[in-house]
Amino acid sequence: MVITDGADGSWATDGDRVLRATLTGHTGGFPVGSGDSFLGGLLVALDRGDDLAAALALATAAGTANAQGPGAAVLDADLARRLAGQVTVSG
Repeated sequence: MVITDGADGSWATDGDRVLRATLTGHTGGFPVGSGDSFLGGLLVALDRGDDLAAALALATAAGTANAQGPGAAVLDADLARRLAGQVTVSG
């Protein structure tokens, strides 16, 4: 299960643990489509075999990358990959 909370991050559980992902300093002014971008990032990561923590990091980064410019679900994939390395996943 995954729950998003906008700029306040997201939560996920695989039934055994609960993870929280946050990314500070990159909120962006164009949130429309960020949830869709988050889901896309999550699915890409899970499809390639990433664990839940890595998938949550990429999802958070994709949602954030979307919010950096206008257009629903329009994002710079390179920015999303860079931001994924700055996401804090705890739990």
